[in-house]
Amino acid sequence: MTETWYFWDSGFCDGETNMALDLAITHSVAEGKAPPTLRIYGWNPAAISLGYHQSRVDIDMERCKKDAIDVVVRPTGGRAVLHAEELTYSVVLPDTSEYYQKSIVKMYETISRCLVSALQMLDINVSLERTARASAGTPRDELTSMCYASSIQYEIGFNGKKLVGSAQRRFDGALLQHGSILIGRKHLDIVDYLAGLTEEKRRTMKHYLHKHTVCLNDLAKKDIKYKDVAAVIRQGFKNQLGVNLITGQPVKREK
Repeated sequence: MTETWYFWDSGFCDGETNMALDLAITHSVAEGKAPPTLRIYGWNPAAISLGYHQSRVDIDMERCKKDAIDVVVRPTGGRAVLHAEELTYSVVLPDTSEYYQKSIVKMYETISRCLVSALQMLDINVSLERTARASAGTPRDELTSMCYASSIQYEIGFNGKKLVGSAQRRFDGALLQHGSILIGRKHLDIVDYLAGLTEEKRRTMKHYLHKHTVCLNDLAKKDIKYKDVAAVIRQGFKNQLGVNLITGQPVKREK
């Protein structure tokens, strides 16, 4: 039986709103008050999100305040991400969905294939990264604050460089996976907001991220913007999963 999902492009919101919406939708889906939901969104102002186990002591909060960078906590795990020049996707599934039954790694693979299908419509030749990448070339303890310093199976890249960073969490009754699709290179600036680093270490870490990540505008034949990526995401999921995607929006309770 074909599943029916909501699709919602919520545009650009502040960090607190974006994370609160992902969590509110997850609770509604878990309680059977909303169908599976695919949401895409951007960030305004730029924000740093921390994994829900990560401490704010990793972040230079004074510099974030000075530069008007939001700092929020994700409802998923992982490490710090600077959200700027990207499109973020969010997939929420109830435990009754056939896709919820997949393992964590298989769910990553399923969603990644949808994203690859979408990005290929932009004439961008991306692929799935099937093996974890070692963090060679800079000390491991200097990388643990940054999400894009590591990789997991079935995330998306180009020639070994990471393009999409994702995190997943299973709640009672629902699964949430969200992730950042890099459009530009502003994510590299996360290094400037990590606490307790010398300038030499910042340069080393930024060089590492530059070497091991890639953005759509590094690969595209034309200038890619949020609206270009937004235009293909829905079709990518439909092509891969065959789900019926209807335009939805948060219900009053979620707002």
